[in-house]
Amino acid sequence: MIEEDLSYLSLSNVPGPFDPRGVISVATMMGLNELEDLEDEMDLRERWKVYTKAKDSAEDKVKSRRLENASWRLWSMERVRGGDLNKDLSEGVMLRALGESESREASSVDVNSKVNDNGNNLESLNLDMSHVPRGKERPPSPLLIPGQRIVSKETKKTVSPKGSPKKRGSAGNYDIVHVDDPTEVTNWQKLDPDVIGKNTQLLEFADQGTGDYRSPSFQVRYEDGSTLSPVYYFRHRILKGKSSMPEFFPNIYLTNLSEATTLVLELHDFVTGLVVELHYTVMHDYNAICRHVVFINNGDSSVSLQRVMSSTVDFDTDEYFLTQLSGSWARERQVVQTRLLDGITAFQSGRGASSHQHNPFAIISSGTPNEEHGAAFGFSLLYSGNFQLEAEISETGRLRVNLGINPQGFAWNLEPGESFCSPECVLVFSDEGIGGISRELHRLFCEHLIPQRWRNFVPPVLINTWEAVYFNISHEVVIELASKAKELGIELIVLDDGWFGHRNDTTSSLGDWYPNLQKLPYGLAGLSKEIHSMGLQFGLWFEPEMVSRDSELYSLHPDWCLHIPARGKTVGRNQLVLDFSRSVVRDYIFSQLSNILSSCPIEYIKWDMNRHLTEVFSQDWPASRQGEIAHRYVLGVYELLGRITNAFPHIIFETCSGGGGRFDAGMLYFAPQIWASDNTDAVSRIYIQYGTTLAYPICCIGSHVSTVPNHQTLRSTSMKTRSLVAMCGTFGYELDPRQLSEDEKGEIAAYIQLYKRLAHLIRKGNLYRLWNPFLSSSAAWMFVNNDASQALVFAFNIRREVGRLLPRLLLRGLCYETVYEVEELCPGKLVRNIDTGAIMLDPRGVYQYGENKKLLLSGRTLCCAGLPVKFLFDADSVLFELKAVTSALSLSSF
Repeated sequence: MIEEDLSYLSLSNVPGPFDPRGVISVATMMGLNELEDLEDEMDLRERWKVYTKAKDSAEDKVKSRRLENASWRLWSMERVRGGDLNKDLSEGVMLRALGESESREASSVDVNSKVNDNGNNLESLNLDMSHVPRGKERPPSPLLIPGQRIVSKETKKTVSPKGSPKKRGSAGNYDIVHVDDPTEVTNWQKLDPDVIGKNTQLLEFADQGTGDYRSPSFQVRYEDGSTLSPVYYFRHRILKGKSSMPEFFPNIYLTNLSEATTLVLELHDFVTGLVVELHYTVMHDYNAICRHVVFINNGDSSVSLQRVMSSTVDFDTDEYFLTQLSGSWARERQVVQTRLLDGITAFQSGRGASSHQHNPFAIISSGTPNEEHGAAFGFSLLYSGNFQLEAEISETGRLRVNLGINPQGFAWNLEPGESFCSPECVLVFSDEGIGGISRELHRLFCEHLIPQRWRNFVPPVLINTWEAVYFNISHEVVIELASKAKELGIELIVLDDGWFGHRNDTTSSLGDWYPNLQKLPYGLAGLSKEIHSMGLQFGLWFEPEMVSRDSELYSLHPDWCLHIPARGKTVGRNQLVLDFSRSVVRDYIFSQLSNILSSCPIEYIKWDMNRHLTEVFSQDWPASRQGEIAHRYVLGVYELLGRITNAFPHIIFETCSGGGGRFDAGMLYFAPQIWASDNTDAVSRIYIQYGTTLAYPICCIGSHVSTVPNHQTLRSTSMKTRSLVAMCGTFGYELDPRQLSEDEKGEIAAYIQLYKRLAHLIRKGNLYRLWNPFLSSSAAWMFVNNDASQALVFAFNIRREVGRLLPRLLLRGLCYETVYEVEELCPGKLVRNIDTGAIMLDPRGVYQYGENKKLLLSGRTLCCAGLPVKFLFDADSVLFELKAVTSALSLSSF
């Protein structure tokens, strides 16, 4: 591999005339420049003796007075920071301590031995070392006299090519050196703040208020009210594998240390003792980097984190576009694309969950977004709470992207010795456009985010009772539904809302997780036993994070919900939100869930959350910690999910939040699937599921066939289209099987068998999106296995304009030199009568290319010439199966 010097890239930096550049050191401001050439403590002592003698010249007298007043300056500095005002400030001790107090460092101290490099016992010197963390190496202060640098002892000889650097002081493996010829600098050194201001630079992590006027990576507030905290490189380390995250915190996991390498950059605020660790994990088999940030308070006073971005990425000047997923309830994750212009483009959630409105995911495209071509950069935050993404074009045309916790209402208090870990952010690059980003994230999430035990699992085909009977459940009704479902080939029945407490509508019983014996006289155990005797599995719905005012739990513990005691409580869907920042609440709910899940055989849980957070205030935490509650709530949800899924590893968990209101990578760490939307209309789902696939794999998209007219839109679509849309997800049913006609029963049974045959390719294949419903009146996508020997093509019409022909459907991901057999599966049953123009039923089946006819075409032809597709009516659909049969070289033999 050729090693190239890329330092020339720094030449693109052009400082603006009003950009701040350079820092005046504290030592310079105090008039102590003359101390810069002192070599060691003995030199200090001798110089002190000279300076404190009476001098004849006025200049000497000024120097003498300056140094004699240094002790007073040190005393003042100690007073300001609340230090030891009785410190020994005699002669050399004072002068040597001057630099340490200024930076709040003990440059050459081994704290454990309490002896410095010169052999002096620190206890006898009476220096306050309480602010230095034991066992941690601390660097010298960066507040240096111009011409100085901090360098490692291993590399300091390279600082000045014209001579050896002059030693000024040391701290472990780091020295302060004076550069003999400061003009001899590399291109990288032209990034020095003395030359190029921060506002022009491409930075990895940006502070606030020291020259960079773009949105910062982090913000802090110290006890004295100051908000500046510039951090400087101290050291780095490279780890085999991945650095650990806090327990139950979602992250990309490894199955072997050889799968990744991690770089940890350690940055210091040398004045306050704040340490920032930037973690970069490079996934070896993916175009992906996982990033998170750890803040450590190594100072002697508290610090409040006001803003924490998991990732900051600065891009050089180009034409950039932002792709985001936004929408609302029943219209989640719609694709929105925006050209980025000067200023900040941002989206966020402040609802306590990632929300229906915006998703913690984005793609930055260099140039107009393209599905298969061009450079694209993906950002996915593994977090389920309040988040913010900012894309800022500065006055130079450069782009900064920040992604992390929403700073609105956030403030995390770090006491000395405490640390804070940000959520993890996954960064993905592709030169194959948006499609390449999606395929890389799908593969990564399936193999290193979704719980490993579900990685290759095909879930049973289920039916949910919700749209069949809503709250009107009983033992007899559930058994009837299960019996009819069994006849169709359905494998699992889920008992949704209405089975617990005395719940008959949304006004009561959340938090009372025990069966309603009026509806279920034999309890869950009796119901589960009868269902399993039919050969079906049994699932259950919960909403563990909520409490109804009309409930036993609320009457016993009204303080367990999020609220401010002196104010009213906002309700949503007639319910309040439990305070999951409190361990007593989490433990109680865990006990309730555990009792139910242990009471009878249960194979599936739907975990719902049907309102967002308000009055985010906790009774358990002091005033200084109330800015932490929204984040602590999410951590509490993660803890409970982690504990319950670990305790019952055989149960499939599907998360939900009023549909797709918490569809994010954080949830996928615990549950292999998420309910995509409460809108089960097939046409609406085409948009929702298309957008969802930009970030998330097909295997995790909860999708069901519902009844017609649809309960959310009153739209009627064919069983074929409803089934094909649901196949591009977890595949299940949301209807009353007792109301089906014999023809519908036959269709459902056939589609279930077809799905079981195709499920592996759908769930594990590489996804290529072909027609974009947000840009056209049709949608299409295909799944291709890893060796391109098999493929499935799904195409859907949304709005059919009579008389118009569609463009040919160009396929992707196939081998050009391979011949494929193209077969249409599940043909339609409607045809247009050419004589009358009327659409009529043809029970023999209606094929795109003739009855039972299979095409033999090369991959090159399929990708370059494509397939003609004929749709007849709104919401029509087609499914093709491709199988490799031979190489294109022998095509003439057919």
